[in-house]
Amino acid sequence: MMNNQFLKLSLIIWLQALWHFNLILGGTVQTYLTDDSPVPQPIDHEIYSNLFTYAHLIDISYCISQGKKISKPFNCDLNCEKRFPNMTLVHQWCFADSVCGYIATTYRNIFFNNRTDAEENPRKCIIVSLRGTRSIFDTYKDLKANMVKYTELGRSLPRCGNDCKVHQGFYEYFQYTLNNINRYLEDELSQDDDYELVFLGHSMGGSISLLLALHYLDLGYDRLTLVTMGQPLVGNEDFVHWVDKVTGSSVKPQHNSFKRKYFRIIHRNDIITTIPRSRNIFETYYQFDNQIYLNCSSANYMPSPNQVIDCINGNNLHCIRGDISNNINRNYYESHNTYFRKLGLCGIKL
Repeated sequence: MMNNQFLKLSLIIWLQALWHFNLILGGTVQTYLTDDSPVPQPIDHEIYSNLFTYAHLIDISYCISQGKKISKPFNCDLNCEKRFPNMTLVHQWCFADSVCGYIATTYRNIFFNNRTDAEENPRKCIIVSLRGTRSIFDTYKDLKANMVKYTELGRSLPRCGNDCKVHQGFYEYFQYTLNNINRYLEDELSQDDDYELVFLGHSMGGSISLLLALHYLDLGYDRLTLVTMGQPLVGNEDFVHWVDKVTGSSVKPQHNSFKRKYFRIIHRNDIITTIPRSRNIFETYYQFDNQIYLNCSSANYMPSPNQVIDCINGNNLHCIRGDISNNINRNYYESHNTYFRKLGLCGIKL
């Protein structure tokens, strides 16, 4: 029998989905669909392989709750120490069983740790991973869709402008999280000049990871990679265009390159990646052009390389935009939680 946390998570997904469809039927939806969508392109094979590792590291964040933690050096119920034998836990946190995550570091190549021919990677890799929601309390934040002004630091990045706005609930959680983790991250970053800073997140955790990544990118930490899976929409058109520009969304994804820093992974029929919708008719949430699309059934948690494609832009009808405009399925939970593995089950007894 599923425990209460699992039921709560399912209810959250249902409420989000129901709200989304109500707005489609009676509210405002972007209507600039076209029939000249670019043909999605297959991604680099190494990027494809890396996504399985990123998904594992994201899934580990679900091992953290108010009553459960990862133990040092890096032990959890998802084979943490075996798969990442040289990873060291730095910090973990959880706000009222809502936004939870961890910071961990390694000097080993995270993509080859489980191979006999693994080579030492002298570059320090700093992982920041955040999970999605698991409590009814988060429903309020998830659906608290009013926008607030986004304020960047204005140091290393160009200004976003006075009209950039983001989701109020996500922005608040970003600020809470930043206040909690900043001293740990700054300490780790100050120890090594040769580093890679990796932000990861699923669902709402992906939205917060995006805002965190932008903050540290603006501080000048440009050897940065951001990977989100099932991430909801975050801001208005000005914000989205700015993010696509500063993170290199138009650059072809390549392994071991920081020209494209952001990889937004979207599973077919995952409607959470198309919400929220603002209640204010003068505010519209926009899709990022940055979309790597898993064109497979939610029953298949190991897509083949030709099923993982770069959508080129956010309005591509061959990708999530086409799913929504046609006939999305009703298996919300599976579509939202199947990203190279079944996410979110750590600590849940079925």
